[in-house]
Amino acid sequence: MLPDSLSTAVILNPAASGGAGGRIWPKVENELARRSISFALFRTEGPGHATVLSREAARLGAKRILVVGGDGTVHEVANGLLDNPWRPPPLAVVPVGTGNDFYRMVGASSRVEHAVSALDDGRLHLFDVGRVRSHAGERYFVNLLGVGVDVEVLRVREKFHRLRGLPQYLAALVWTLMTFRPESVRISLSPVSREEGHERIEGRTLLAAVTVGPSIGGGFQLSPAASPEDGLLDLFVVGPLGFWKVACYVPKVIRGTHGDIPEIRLRRFASAVMERTDGGPLFFEVDGERMPDPVSRMTVEVCPSVLPVLLPRRAS
Repeated sequence: MLPDSLSTAVILNPAASGGAGGRIWPKVENELARRSISFALFRTEGPGHATVLSREAARLGAKRILVVGGDGTVHEVANGLLDNPWRPPPLAVVPVGTGNDFYRMVGASSRVEHAVSALDDGRLHLFDVGRVRSHAGERYFVNLLGVGVDVEVLRVREKFHRLRGLPQYLAALVWTLMTFRPESVRISLSPVSREEGHERIEGRTLLAAVTVGPSIGGGFQLSPAASPEDGLLDLFVVGPLGFWKVACYVPKVIRGTHGDIPEIRLRRFASAVMERTDGGPLFFEVDGERMPDPVSRMTVEVCPSVLPVLLPRRAS
């Protein structure tokens, strides 16, 4: 067990955003000292390690966890906490990623002192998460599951490593659109209420993105009305578009004013099945991490109010 004096566990990803996690750590450490918050430090050493560390921190009795990293680190920590029988301790986040869409969904400042303030002056919120199930197992996502061009964008983002956030995503998107060929996808949505029927969306798909919050890619407002506390997931689907149409629509999607674009469909749901119409392999990504192994079919569902998150009072 962690002693009461070290009831805060800090999970630090020093490699986040090209080493920004390591560079910002002294400032985080100073802010913790200024607030007299004692802590146990857990440093990640590679992909997947934050899942192991968060599980260990919870097992040792951590009463709260501060994540210093990006969306991928938050994703790993959440999976470590939720895939266990015990009640997860609440998270606070110092965002140090390229996109930081998890932190952006609460409208909070990314300043270190503001983020750390959630540990001793924050409000507890219970966030929804998504869960994807397939023959390969199951995994939680805190903000995004994507199919289509977004998966390929992740592969080429490293070409633009000098950029960050939205500019990096835009550069990778333009590069990818030159060669990307949309595949035919079927999405079967279960009704949200008794008054609604089942809906099936089918056809060649440039992007199908399931989100907990409103944005992906460092600021694309795909589902501007989405909330991590409404008990539902949000779906953004767009069919095949030419390059110039994409260029015309992108500013609207960034602002979240694309509701009148006929090629874009927005839906809210609690459960859905996604698959290729030809039965072929379906590649996907979760929370900005490209999954190496495709699946033939997957079920996506909301897990309401399962992730405790400490928010700075100004964001609450």
